Amino acid sequence: MPARDGAVLRFRARDDGADVRLHVASSDAPASLALLAQGDWLALVDEALEIIYYAATAPGWGAIPAGPLPEALAATSLQVASGMKFGTRYRVYRDGEAHAAWLLHLLRDGDSWLDIVRAVRVAHGVRKQLVASDGEHCLALEWVKP
Repeated sequence: MPARDGAVLRFRARDDGADVRLHVASSDAPASLALLAQGDWLALVDEALEIIYYAATAPGWGAIPAGPLPEALAATSLQVASGMKFGTRYRVYRDGEAHAAWLLHLLRDGDSWLDIVRAVRVAHGVRKQLVASDGEHCLALEWVKP
């Protein structure tokens, strides 16, 4: 049974029994990573009460130096290129790899969660992971089925 923790629901994941914090938001609400932490889930609800779930994880980049993205990424062993052909700002590659593992979406004022849904869908379709960043947080968002 889920337990309420303020505005967040807590439950145990079906697959591994891990404790999960679930945040619920409208798909039309402004997208904000401020409440999400690594391991949290996000439930987005639309007007028809359809729900889509996402897991927020660390992107697997390791320690990133302080500073604006993508310059901070370029200072590591990651390579950054335009993501325009995928409808996002940047592609991020591991050093020496021919294909990008991540698409980086920089949140802007006015972005809604529906914009993130679209970006995750494109990333999934091209076998990449979407990383959303608000300049302070970087979280990989992946569709999950509870």
